[in-house]
Amino acid sequence: MTILTTNSIWHIPVLFNEILEYIKLFNDRQNIVVDATLGLWWHANWIISKLNNNDIFIWFDSDIDNLEQARLNIESKNWETIKNNNIKIYYINSNFRFINEKLAEIGIDKITHIYYDFGVNSVHYDNSDKWFSFRFEGPLDLRYDRVNSRSASEIVNTYNEAELRQILYSYWEEPKTNFIVREIIEYRKSKKIETTFDLLDIITKSSFDPKSKVRVFQALRIEVNDEFWSIRESLNKVINILDKDWIVACITFHSLEDRLTKEIFVELCKEEIDDYTWQTKKKWIAKKITKKPINPTEKEIQENPRSRSAKLRVIQKN
Repeated sequence: MTILTTNSIWHIPVLFNEILEYIKLFNDRQNIVVDATLGLWWHANWIISKLNNNDIFIWFDSDIDNLEQARLNIESKNWETIKNNNIKIYYINSNFRFINEKLAEIGIDKITHIYYDFGVNSVHYDNSDKWFSFRFEGPLDLRYDRVNSRSASEIVNTYNEAELRQILYSYWEEPKTNFIVREIIEYRKSKKIETTFDLLDIITKSSFDPKSKVRVFQALRIEVNDEFWSIRESLNKVINILDKDWIVACITFHSLEDRLTKEIFVELCKEEIDDYTWQTKKKWIAKKITKKPINPTEKEIQENPRSRSAKLRVIQKN
């Protein structure tokens, strides 16, 4: 495996070499590669440099700013390769849950490779204009797509007590859920919760656990962007348009995200057993390539502490 080095003022891609190890491009047929969570360009930059004549690369991202910046990055780095090899590039501003529908719109009903890099891009945390980090004061938003979904402010100001508890406990198992939710309800009686610092003040007053800040903001982000259902819907749909013998690769960043991906992969990979003979009646859609998730190396964690919770899982279409 060739070890690649990547540098960016914005982002260090996680498990970069590990995921590229599984993306083995054809030399004798057309490659149709989908990056379901583009970010800005890191994995895609390497893949495009290896594509052949008439191959296709398709990018999805809910954040239109990321999509446009990625286009500029890729075309500045790989324009000669794209032009000389007649590579078709599609930039699709959409949640990956709509992947089959959006591919159908551009006339594609089969793909050869797809990979997902779930979670939040470092750009969202480090750019104050994105309003994803409680390190910066700004609107309590947390949307990737600022047009089609509810903001976090709408949720904390309109959801009832039971709904707020459900979010904080189900998505991040926040142990101080009851205290935090009670403070939210009390706070909004006199003032609307509008900014990141408004919510941070509420969490600080109601929980002495410093980790509550991270958990509450991440739970709200998951709810705002409907992240878990998007993962479930996309993985269950995309397997049907993946070509035989090729792979779905997923990088997850926290335990519930990884558990969900694992459960979906188990369902896609299990065999149907005859109730009477106990013999295999039907092999299911895919098989596991990674028996256990692949974790970052100690070296990667030292260089990029944000990678410490990442896990890579890969299955192959039968």
